[in-house]
Amino acid sequence: MCQISAVSDPFALNARRRALARRTLQLRRDEIHAAVTALVESGTKPSAIRSLADLVQPDNLKRILRRRLECKTNTFNHFLGKTLVQVARDWVKVDAEEALELKRLVSKMPAPVAGLTDRNKQALRQFDDPAVLRRLYCLPEILWKEARREKSNRLTLAKTQVALAVGIECYTALRLQNLVALEFGTHLFMREDARAISSLEVPAHEVKSRTDLAFDIPPGLAKMLIEYRDHLAPNIIGHRPTRLFVNVDGTPKNQAALSVLIMTYLRRRAGIVLTPHQFRHLAAKVVLEAQPGEFEVVKQFLGHTSIKTTVSAYAGIDTRRAARRHQHLVEQALAAQMPTRRSRRRA
Repeated sequence: MCQISAVSDPFALNARRRALARRTLQLRRDEIHAAVTALVESGTKPSAIRSLADLVQPDNLKRILRRRLECKTNTFNHFLGKTLVQVARDWVKVDAEEALELKRLVSKMPAPVAGLTDRNKQALRQFDDPAVLRRLYCLPEILWKEARREKSNRLTLAKTQVALAVGIECYTALRLQNLVALEFGTHLFMREDARAISSLEVPAHEVKSRTDLAFDIPPGLAKMLIEYRDHLAPNIIGHRPTRLFVNVDGTPKNQAALSVLIMTYLRRRAGIVLTPHQFRHLAAKVVLEAQPGEFEVVKQFLGHTSIKTTVSAYAGIDTRRAARRHQHLVEQALAAQMPTRRSRRRA
Protein backbone atom coordinates (compact mmCIF):
# COMPACT_ATOMS: atom_id res chain seq x y z
CA MET A 1 0.00 0.00 0.00
CA CYS A 2 2.70 2.50 1.02
CA GLN A 3 4.79 1.69 -2.06
CA ILE A 4 1.85 2.49 -4.33
CA SER A 5 1.03 5.63 -2.30
CA ALA A 6 4.61 6.83 -2.77
CA VAL A 7 4.16 6.41 -6.55
CA SER A 8 7.49 4.63 -6.96
CA ASP A 9 5.96 3.20 -10.15
CA PRO A 10 3.39 5.62 -11.66
CA PHE A 11 2.15 2.86 -14.02
CA ALA A 12 1.42 0.37 -11.24
CA LEU A 13 -2.14 -0.79 -10.72
CA ASN A 14 -4.00 1.58 -8.37
CA ALA A 15 -1.07 4.03 -8.26
CA ARG A 16 -2.02 7.47 -6.96
CA ARG A 17 -1.91 10.45 -9.29
CA ARG A 18 0.23 12.30 -6.75
CA ALA A 19 2.61 10.79 -4.23
CA LEU A 20 1.88 11.19 -0.54
CA ALA A 21 4.33 13.25 1.46
CA ARG A 22 6.95 11.32 3.42
CA ARG A 23 5.39 12.37 6.71
CA THR A 24 1.94 11.21 5.54
CA LEU A 25 3.36 7.84 4.50
CA GLN A 26 4.88 7.42 7.94
CA LEU A 27 1.54 8.37 9.52
CA ARG A 28 -0.26 5.74 7.41
CA ARG A 29 2.26 3.11 8.53
CA ASP A 30 1.77 4.13 12.16
CA GLU A 31 -2.01 3.90 11.78
CA ILE A 32 -1.83 0.42 10.23
CA HIS A 33 0.56 -0.76 12.95
CA ALA A 34 -1.71 0.70 15.65
CA ALA A 35 -4.71 -1.07 14.12
CA VAL A 36 -2.90 -4.43 14.08
CA THR A 37 -1.74 -3.94 17.68
CA ALA A 38 -5.25 -3.05 18.83
CA LEU A 39 -6.71 -6.10 17.07
CA VAL A 40 -4.18 -8.42 18.72
CA GLU A 41 -4.77 -6.83 22.13
CA SER A 42 -8.50 -7.42 21.66
CA GLY A 43 -7.89 -11.17 21.57
CA THR A 44 -7.29 -11.92 17.88
CA LYS A 45 -4.36 -14.24 17.18
CA PRO A 46 -1.55 -12.65 15.13
CA SER A 47 -1.65 -15.59 12.73
CA ALA A 48 -5.24 -14.66 11.85
CA ILE A 49 -4.15 -11.25 10.52
CA ARG A 50 -2.82 -11.98 7.04
CA SER A 51 -3.67 -8.87 5.02
CA LEU A 52 -5.27 -5.45 5.05
CA ALA A 53 -8.58 -7.12 4.29
CA ASP A 54 -8.54 -8.72 7.76
CA LEU A 55 -8.31 -5.27 9.38
CA VAL A 56 -11.41 -3.93 7.66
CA GLN A 57 -13.82 -6.78 8.29
CA PRO A 58 -16.69 -5.16 10.24
CA ASP A 59 -16.21 -7.31 13.35
CA ASN A 60 -12.46 -6.73 13.37
CA LEU A 61 -12.86 -3.01 12.75
CA LYS A 62 -15.25 -2.85 15.68
CA ARG A 63 -12.67 -4.61 17.87
CA ILE A 64 -9.94 -2.20 16.75
CA LEU A 65 -12.00 0.91 17.42
CA ARG A 66 -13.24 -0.34 20.77
CA ARG A 67 -9.71 -1.17 21.90
CA ARG A 68 -8.40 2.22 20.78
CA LEU A 69 -11.15 3.97 22.74
CA GLU A 70 -10.31 1.93 25.84
CA CYS A 71 -6.71 3.14 25.63
CA LYS A 72 -7.29 6.82 24.87
CA THR A 73 -9.69 9.16 23.12
CA ASN A 74 -7.75 11.38 20.75
CA THR A 75 -7.59 12.76 17.24
CA PHE A 76 -5.30 9.92 16.11
CA ASN A 77 -8.09 7.39 16.68
CA HIS A 78 -10.53 9.38 14.56
CA PHE A 79 -8.17 9.54 11.59
CA LEU A 80 -7.10 5.92 12.06
CA GLY A 81 -10.73 4.93 11.53
CA LYS A 82 -10.99 7.11 8.41
CA THR A 83 -7.79 5.58 7.04
CA LEU A 84 -9.17 2.06 7.49
CA VAL A 85 -12.34 3.03 5.62
CA GLN A 86 -10.17 4.38 2.79
CA VAL A 87 -8.17 1.14 2.77
CA ALA A 88 -11.40 -0.85 2.53
CA ARG A 89 -12.70 1.25 -0.34
CA ASP A 90 -9.54 1.81 -2.38
CA TRP A 91 -7.46 -1.31 -1.71
CA VAL A 92 -9.68 -4.11 -0.49
CA LYS A 93 -12.49 -3.02 -2.85
CA VAL A 94 -15.37 -3.85 -0.50
CA ASP A 95 -18.88 -3.47 -1.88
CA ALA A 96 -20.97 -0.36 -1.30
CA GLU A 97 -23.08 -1.91 1.47
CA GLU A 98 -20.04 -3.04 3.48
CA ALA A 99 -18.31 0.33 2.96
CA LEU A 100 -21.40 2.05 4.36
CA GLU A 101 -21.31 -0.19 7.45
CA LEU A 102 -17.63 0.57 8.01
CA LYS A 103 -18.29 4.31 7.75
CA ARG A 104 -21.14 3.93 10.25
CA LEU A 105 -18.80 2.24 12.75
CA VAL A 106 -16.11 4.90 12.34
CA SER A 107 -18.69 7.67 12.78
CA LYS A 108 -19.12 6.47 16.37
CA MET A 109 -15.56 7.57 17.15
CA PRO A 110 -15.31 11.00 18.81
CA ALA A 111 -14.48 13.59 16.14
CA PRO A 112 -11.75 16.17 16.80
CA VAL A 113 -13.04 19.47 18.12
CA ALA A 114 -12.60 22.41 15.74
CA GLY A 115 -10.30 25.18 16.84
CA LEU A 116 -7.17 25.27 18.94
CA THR A 117 -6.52 22.71 21.66
CA ASP A 118 -6.44 23.79 25.30
CA ARG A 119 -2.66 23.44 25.24
CA ASN A 120 -2.34 25.79 22.28
CA LYS A 121 -4.76 28.29 23.82
CA GLN A 122 -2.71 28.29 27.00
CA ALA A 123 0.47 28.94 25.02
CA LEU A 124 -1.12 31.92 23.24
CA ARG A 125 -2.44 33.46 26.49
CA GLN A 126 1.17 34.28 27.39
CA PHE A 127 1.19 36.83 24.60
CA ASP A 128 -1.81 38.77 25.86
CA ASP A 129 0.97 40.63 27.69
CA PRO A 130 2.81 42.73 25.05
CA ALA A 131 5.99 42.53 27.13
CA VAL A 132 6.15 38.75 26.56
CA LEU A 133 5.91 39.19 22.79
CA ARG A 134 8.70 41.78 22.91
CA ARG A 135 10.89 39.35 24.90
CA LEU A 136 10.36 36.73 22.22
CA TYR A 137 11.17 39.08 19.35
CA CYS A 138 14.26 40.44 21.12
CA LEU A 139 15.69 37.05 22.16
CA PRO A 140 17.55 36.27 18.87
CA GLU A 141 19.59 39.48 19.01
CA ILE A 142 20.39 38.97 22.72
CA LEU A 143 21.61 35.40 22.15
CA TRP A 144 23.58 36.44 19.08
CA LYS A 145 25.49 39.17 20.88
CA GLU A 146 26.34 36.76 23.70
CA ALA A 147 27.54 34.08 21.27
CA ARG A 148 29.85 36.52 19.46
CA ARG A 149 31.58 37.37 22.76
CA GLU A 150 32.02 33.75 23.85
CA LYS A 151 34.69 31.21 22.98
CA SER A 152 33.65 29.04 20.04
CA ASN A 153 32.44 25.67 21.34
CA ARG A 154 29.45 23.34 21.40
CA LEU A 155 27.38 25.72 23.53
CA THR A 156 28.13 28.62 21.21
CA LEU A 157 26.88 26.59 18.24
CA ALA A 158 23.67 25.77 20.08
CA LYS A 159 23.12 29.39 21.08
CA THR A 160 23.62 30.73 17.56
CA GLN A 161 21.29 28.09 16.12
CA VAL A 162 18.54 28.96 18.62
CA ALA A 163 18.95 32.64 17.75
CA LEU A 164 18.57 31.86 14.05
CA ALA A 165 15.72 29.38 14.55
CA VAL A 166 13.67 31.75 16.71
CA GLY A 167 14.40 34.64 14.35
CA ILE A 168 13.28 32.63 11.32
CA GLU A 169 10.17 31.35 13.10
CA CYS A 170 9.15 34.84 14.23
CA TYR A 171 9.15 36.02 10.61
CA THR A 172 8.08 32.88 8.71
CA ALA A 173 6.36 30.41 11.11
CA LEU A 174 7.74 27.43 9.17
CA ARG A 175 6.76 23.90 10.11
CA LEU A 176 9.53 22.19 12.08
CA GLN A 177 10.29 19.64 9.34
CA ASN A 178 10.95 22.49 6.90
CA LEU A 179 12.91 24.55 9.42
CA VAL A 180 15.34 21.78 10.33
CA ALA A 181 15.99 20.93 6.66
CA LEU A 182 16.98 24.45 5.56
CA GLU A 183 20.07 24.58 3.36
CA PHE A 184 22.13 27.46 2.03
CA GLY A 185 21.79 27.73 -1.72
CA THR A 186 18.72 25.48 -1.75
CA HIS A 187 16.33 27.27 0.59
CA LEU A 188 18.39 30.19 1.89
CA PHE A 189 19.57 32.62 -0.79
CA MET A 190 21.83 35.14 0.88
CA ARG A 191 22.75 38.49 -0.67
CA GLU A 192 25.61 40.38 0.96
CA ASP A 193 24.98 43.74 -0.73
CA ALA A 194 23.30 46.06 1.76
CA ARG A 195 20.57 46.96 -0.76
CA ALA A 196 19.94 43.39 -1.94
CA ILE A 197 17.14 41.24 -0.51
CA SER A 198 17.95 37.79 0.85
CA SER A 199 15.17 35.22 0.62
CA LEU A 200 13.95 31.94 2.11
CA GLU A 201 12.16 29.62 -0.31
CA VAL A 202 10.69 26.15 0.19
CA PRO A 203 9.51 24.28 -2.93
CA ALA A 204 6.01 22.82 -3.00
CA HIS A 205 7.11 19.17 -2.92
CA GLU A 206 8.70 19.74 0.52
CA VAL A 207 5.63 21.45 2.00
CA LYS A 208 2.76 19.60 3.64
CA SER A 209 0.16 21.61 1.73
CA ARG A 210 2.04 21.23 -1.60
CA THR A 211 2.35 25.00 -2.06
CA ASP A 212 5.51 27.01 -2.67
CA LEU A 213 6.61 29.16 0.26
CA ALA A 214 8.73 32.28 -0.18
CA PHE A 215 9.79 34.96 2.31
CA ASP A 216 12.06 38.00 2.29
CA ILE A 217 14.65 37.76 5.05
CA PRO A 218 14.94 40.98 7.10
CA PRO A 219 18.40 42.62 6.84
CA GLY A 220 19.32 42.01 10.50
CA LEU A 221 18.51 38.31 10.32
CA ALA A 222 20.21 38.01 6.92
CA LYS A 223 23.41 39.47 8.39
CA MET A 224 23.30 36.90 11.21
CA LEU A 225 22.83 34.03 8.74
CA ILE A 226 25.78 35.16 6.61
CA GLU A 227 28.04 35.55 9.66
CA TYR A 228 26.98 32.12 10.92
CA ARG A 229 27.66 30.47 7.55
CA ASP A 230 30.98 32.17 6.87
CA HIS A 231 32.58 32.56 10.32
CA LEU A 232 30.83 31.30 13.47
CA ALA A 233 29.90 27.78 12.31
CA PRO A 234 33.22 27.08 10.46
CA ASN A 235 35.17 28.01 13.60
CA ILE A 236 33.34 25.23 15.46
CA ILE A 237 32.66 22.43 12.94
CA GLY A 238 35.76 23.03 10.82
CA HIS A 239 34.11 23.88 7.51
CA ARG A 240 31.44 26.05 5.97
CA PRO A 241 28.09 24.31 6.50
CA THR A 242 25.55 23.55 3.79
CA ARG A 243 22.75 22.73 6.22
CA LEU A 244 21.76 25.48 8.62
CA PHE A 245 21.23 23.25 11.64
CA VAL A 246 24.12 20.85 12.18
CA ASN A 247 25.79 19.09 15.08
CA VAL A 248 29.37 19.80 16.17
CA ASP A 249 30.62 16.99 13.90
CA GLY A 250 28.82 18.57 10.92
CA THR A 251 26.04 15.99 10.67
CA PRO A 252 22.46 17.29 10.24
CA LYS A 253 20.58 18.02 13.45
CA ASN A 254 17.27 16.13 13.71
CA GLN A 255 13.84 17.57 14.46
CA ALA A 256 13.67 16.33 18.04
CA ALA A 257 17.04 17.83 18.97
CA LEU A 258 16.23 21.22 17.43
CA SER A 259 12.79 21.29 19.03
CA VAL A 260 14.18 20.61 22.52
CA LEU A 261 16.91 23.21 22.00
CA ILE A 262 14.42 25.92 21.02
CA MET A 263 11.95 25.16 23.83
CA THR A 264 14.72 25.00 26.46
CA TYR A 265 16.15 28.41 25.56
CA LEU A 266 12.71 30.01 25.31
CA ARG A 267 11.81 28.77 28.77
CA ARG A 268 15.10 29.55 30.50
CA ARG A 269 16.00 32.82 28.83
CA ALA A 270 12.61 34.40 28.13
CA GLY A 271 10.22 32.62 30.52
CA ILE A 272 8.12 31.51 27.52
CA VAL A 273 6.62 28.04 27.09
CA LEU A 274 6.27 27.53 23.34
CA THR A 275 6.86 24.67 20.89
CA PRO A 276 8.22 25.31 17.37
CA HIS A 277 4.82 24.46 15.86
CA GLN A 278 3.07 26.97 18.13
CA PHE A 279 4.91 29.78 16.34
CA ARG A 280 2.33 29.18 13.59
CA HIS A 281 -0.56 29.79 15.99
CA LEU A 282 1.20 32.87 17.35
CA ALA A 283 1.59 34.25 13.81
CA ALA A 284 -2.16 33.85 13.26
CA LYS A 285 -2.86 35.62 16.54
CA VAL A 286 -0.58 38.54 15.65
CA VAL A 287 -2.17 38.99 12.21
CA LEU A 288 -5.79 38.65 13.34
CA GLU A 289 -5.41 40.96 16.31
CA ALA A 290 -3.92 43.64 14.06
CA GLN A 291 -6.30 42.97 11.15
CA PRO A 292 -9.55 41.33 12.33
CA GLY A 293 -11.13 39.01 9.78
CA GLU A 294 -8.04 38.71 7.58
CA PHE A 295 -8.22 34.92 7.38
CA GLU A 296 -7.02 34.96 3.77
CA VAL A 297 -3.78 36.64 4.87
CA VAL A 298 -3.28 33.96 7.53
CA LYS A 299 -4.13 31.21 5.02
CA GLN A 300 -1.54 32.35 2.52
CA PHE A 301 1.12 33.07 5.13
CA LEU A 302 0.79 29.64 6.79
CA GLY A 303 0.40 27.83 3.46
CA HIS A 304 -3.03 26.32 4.14
CA THR A 305 -4.76 24.78 1.12
CA SER A 306 -8.26 25.67 2.31
CA ILE A 307 -9.69 28.77 3.97
CA LYS A 308 -11.91 26.42 5.98
CA THR A 309 -8.82 25.05 7.71
CA THR A 310 -7.75 28.57 8.67
CA VAL A 311 -11.16 29.73 9.87
CA SER A 312 -11.91 26.57 11.88
CA ALA A 313 -8.54 26.80 13.64
CA TYR A 314 -8.43 30.52 14.40
CA ALA A 315 -12.02 31.75 14.55
CA GLY A 316 -11.71 31.95 18.33
CA ILE A 317 -8.88 34.48 18.06
CA ASP A 318 -10.92 36.68 15.74
CA THR A 319 -14.00 36.36 17.94
CA ARG A 320 -12.04 37.60 20.93
CA ARG A 321 -10.72 40.56 18.93
CA ALA A 322 -14.27 41.43 17.83
CA ALA A 323 -15.44 41.18 21.44
CA ARG A 324 -12.76 43.66 22.50
CA ARG A 325 -14.00 46.06 19.85
CA HIS A 326 -17.55 45.67 21.11
CA GLN A 327 -16.41 46.26 24.68
CA HIS A 328 -14.72 49.47 23.57
CA LEU A 329 -17.95 50.64 21.91
CA VAL A 330 -19.93 49.89 25.09
CA GLU A 331 -17.44 51.87 27.18
CA GLN A 332 -17.64 54.77 24.73
CA ALA A 333 -21.44 54.78 25.01
CA LEU A 334 -21.26 54.73 28.81
CA ALA A 335 -18.72 57.56 28.83
CA ALA A 336 -21.02 59.67 26.65
CA GLN A 337 -23.84 59.29 29.18
CA MET A 338 -21.74 60.15 32.24
CA PRO A 339 -22.26 63.78 33.41
CA THR A 340 -19.17 65.98 33.50
CA ARG A 341 -17.97 67.64 36.71
CA ARG A 342 -19.30 71.02 35.58
CA SER A 343 -22.74 69.48 34.91
CA ARG A 344 -22.77 67.90 38.37
CA ARG A 345 -21.88 71.24 40.01
CA ARG A 346 -24.72 72.98 38.17
CA ALA A 347 -27.10 70.25 39.24
